[in-house]
Amino acid sequence: MQELSQADFRCEMKQQIVPMIITWTRRIPQEEPEAENFLLYIMQGQDMLDSIKGKEFMGRIESLRGLFPTQSVVLMIYGLKDCFRKSTRDVSRFDIEMALVEAQILHNCNHRLLESPADLAATVIQFCKSIAEGPFKKGEIEKALTEDCYFSNNSKDNVKIQNGVGYSRLWQEHLIKFPHVTLEVAQAISTEYPMPHLLMDALQTSADPENLLTNIPVRRSGGPLATQRKVGQELSKKIHKLYTTENPEEIL
Repeated sequence: MQELSQADFRCEMKQQIVPMIITWTRRIPQEEPEAENFLLYIMQGQDMLDSIKGKEFMGRIESLRGLFPTQSVVLMIYGLKDCFRKSTRDVSRFDIEMALVEAQILHNCNHRLLESPADLAATVIQFCKSIAEGPFKKGEIEKALTEDCYFSNNSKDNVKIQNGVGYSRLWQEHLIKFPHVTLEVAQAISTEYPMPHLLMDALQTSADPENLLTNIPVRRSGGPLATQRKVGQELSKKIHKLYTTENPEEIL
């Protein structure tokens, strides 16, 4: 509670239909409080070992999912490592792993293993921050999916497309993804074929498509001492393969 208060999150203790759970409510001024779609279920390590031994673990998870069918549930297992070390090994490590895998696959219940109060507090704070920022991040994703901002991002390393400006740089950034392709090589190819569809058209009509880009000159630097080389046969073949193969497992 103290760590949450210090992190500027409001929290309160109240009785729930299931003990040892944490839920969130979003409060916006002049609006009705809205329950968030996340739930943390804290289970003591010894409690988990006993429930697995008694074949009750999956039943408890099923019951929890039945009470909260629309919630994203994360199981917070506290002190399992210490309890397992001190146990008589009626439950094996394999039994624990199988129980957690079944909970995740059958009931979409993820888990976190925590061994100290500090771990528990840090994890809860992490969830608080993530849930608090949820609407903002969702808005950013929706904004990025619009036509005008499809390639836009706040990161300086991403290419922003605005009013038709930026496609050339985006094309060059795409070419740079090939191993050993420098900016100079990408600029040389984009100068010859300013848009991807122009390159694809040329590949379809060329008599020797694999070597279409081989002899494109690449200027290594500016000034009177600048040297030139060519794109080369190897890269030309890789680009040809990328744009013409119909095999999704093709290795470039």
